[in-house]
Amino acid sequence: MKWMAAFATSVLTSLSGVAISAPDDSEGACSIEAVSIEGQADMAYYPFANRDEIGQLRLVVAARGLCRFGFALLPTSDALLMGPGKPLAFSFRNRGDQVIPLNGNEQRGVLFEDGARGREASLIIELPRGQARRAGDYRNNFVARIFSNGRPLQDIDFQVSVHVAAQADIHVAGNGEGQLGRSTVMNFGRLETGETLSSLLAVRTNSAYNLVVSSENHSQMRHVSLEGENTAVPYTASLDGQPLSLQNGVDTRDFSTPGDGNQIRNLSVQIGDTRGKMAGQYRDTLRVTVTLLE
Repeated sequence: MKWMAAFATSVLTSLSGVAISAPDDSEGACSIEAVSIEGQADMAYYPFANRDEIGQLRLVVAARGLCRFGFALLPTSDALLMGPGKPLAFSFRNRGDQVIPLNGNEQRGVLFEDGARGREASLIIELPRGQARRAGDYRNNFVARIFSNGRPLQDIDFQVSVHVAAQADIHVAGNGEGQLGRSTVMNFGRLETGETLSSLLAVRTNSAYNLVVSSENHSQMRHVSLEGENTAVPYTASLDGQPLSLQNGVDTRDFSTPGDGNQIRNLSVQIGDTRGKMAGQYRDTLRVTVTLLE
């Protein structure tokens, strides 16, 4: 039997910053004329992708005088991105892949380089893989604190906003090998009335979803080489113990969003009456498709 899965995703991430200025009248001292935080507006987060998601911000400081810049970050609330589901974990990192603590203390690991508009520093935003969060917008506000020669000169507020994509995926465990894959075979061997086999479906989704189960032969196993009388063996199928109606070829079931992004569903097949059937090999193909409802 073959199993198939369909899924769709869409994402959007935005970052915003504001420019500020802080005059300093001390002769020869460092004074900031303008600060801005800029970042890519199309960062994506796919909760079931096998990779971390990475974005980048650039801190641009225009200044006068003798400036030896330092940098610090602190959140206005918890160091997480808040949204419609569990908070989304992330980290700020420097170009050396070192985590920048959100404690407001000066960090020398953030390097400022000369640029066309002033001194520039890169900040990496890392979203670890495997966070099965509900689809939607997640955000939090942060403060970037600029230091010069060991003393804080200016704070700038900015927001990190991430749109988590709606995503779904499905795998099946074979009754023989027990390994997750896209397809498996229920091998009954010698068909006997009442014999039952099951396979587990691992559904990963961060949104409410629909499962469509279809039968190529409308809930019958057909002889692979013969047609006519006594060449079809009926069977019944069930999902999580609930009978499926496959006589018309298709049955659909709706499910709510799983709390942790993962659900295991049990699909079982029970052989019907085999008396008087022609000898030979019988087969049917079931297809399972998952689609998002939100």
